[in-house]
Amino acid sequence: MQVTVLGATGRTGIHVVRMLAARGHTVRAGLRSRKRAEVLQGLDVRPVVADVTADPDDLVEAFKNSDVVVNTIGAPDPEPESVNLVDRDGGITAIRAAEKAGVPRFVQLSAQFADSPDQGDRLVRSILFAKQVSDSVLRKSALTWTIVRPGTLTDEPGTGRVKAARHLEPGRIARADVAAVLVGVLAEPLTENRGFDVVSGDFPVAPALAVLD
Repeated sequence: MQVTVLGATGRTGIHVVRMLAARGHTVRAGLRSRKRAEVLQGLDVRPVVADVTADPDDLVEAFKNSDVVVNTIGAPDPEPESVNLVDRDGGITAIRAAEKAGVPRFVQLSAQFADSPDQGDRLVRSILFAKQVSDSVLRKSALTWTIVRPGTLTDEPGTGRVKAARHLEPGRIARADVAAVLVGVLAEPLTENRGFDVVSGDFPVAPALAVLD
């Protein structure tokens, strides 16, 4: 499977890239700039420039022949201007580019409460509203989609165990475990055209995804 990962050198994206490569997938690592390619040294992946804030036609070219696009991009700070540029408008640009490039499937990293921002933490509400918009565009697109809404992200070591459901109580989850879910959905038909929350839990990723409600 040929997979293009947006935000490939980010704190979650790098885990996704490593896991995909370890499973034998052909991986295009999407970068805002080739200056970031050094982070990928030693990995069996192909760096490509895929800047969601630049020329959309360049993004279409980066996506060509991909079986899946996994979008892990996120604004570097919660300021509305930055969040709207990257998480909202950039996400929409990526979705439209994937449609134009003929990509069959799109997996989006969102956030818990992005489907109901008013219930989320006030400190990150700008992010939730931005992701709500791009998630909505993805659901209405021509793509087979999956939206993964993790709880509060941590940089702790992954446990390989999660809890996943349409909606969950607020929780935390290691970025490595979120990455395992983003990779795991590619092999689980139940996740197609579905959005769900995920937090740290007691079940290995594959069984947790196989019983989504």
